[in-house]
Amino acid sequence: MLQNILASSIVLIAFILLTVILFGLLNMRKMKAKKQYLKELHQKLKIGQNVVFSGGLYGSITRVGTETVDVKVKSGTVIEVSRYAISEIL
Repeated sequence: MLQNILASSIVLIAFILLTVILFGLLNMRKMKAKKQYLKELHQKLKIGQNVVFSGGLYGSITRVGTETVDVKVKSGTVIEVSRYAISEIL
């Protein structure tokens, strides 16, 4: 009886490990694609583009620096933010 329980446990552990490995590989692919997308997005930033930040803020780029960008929001206020906070170009 003990051998049957041990054999069942080994099969169950192997199945769980295989599932975790497959899930990790699929998730790693998605993360790599998203990282490449964001890298290209941050290199394409230009003055006049409408952008969306990861927090949901919308604005228009007025200046592009090496690490930061100035963005004009709807109220007319110009804010300086990290260029890596931008998640989408509209």
